[in-house]
Amino acid sequence: RESSMALRRALLSLRPSTAPSVARAFGTAPTGPVTVAERSIDITVVIEGVRHKLKGKIGKSLAQALAESNDPVLQSVVPDVSLRQGPDTHVSLPGDVLALMPELDFEGETLLKDIAENPGPISRMASQVVLSKALDGMSVAIAANRPFPSGSAI
Repeated sequence: RESSMALRRALLSLRPSTAPSVARAFGTAPTGPVTVAERSIDITVVIEGVRHKLKGKIGKSLAQALAESNDPVLQSVVPDVSLRQGPDTHVSLPGDVLALMPELDFEGETLLKDIAENPGPISRMASQVVLSKALDGMSVAIAANRPFPSGSAI
């Protein structure tokens, strides 16, 4: 009986506290409900000269946003490049967006050279572009990937 009372006290202690949280006391918690607009950004994706609208969740990569879109055209431009990497594609970024991106490390450069066909100074892989509020309204162009083996060649 004593152990069941201890268990009950432990479970009750896990309930959320009604006291103001430390985060609220320091002003870091949201003051109201977070809207979808605050958690997502608008992106224009250009594929062979045709503009497509994409909504992407902040914190996800551009590759994830493309793969999770409900647009079959956008989904089709991000093939699974490997089991480890998942969906990805070569993109060209405008200079203002490129200025917000971190420098490519060795692994990032290698991935770009392995997947992208003719990568240039404005090239990145979509997985290397992490969506943030600063990128809201950006335009990206889908660039060519190297041909992938398919079927029995894999």
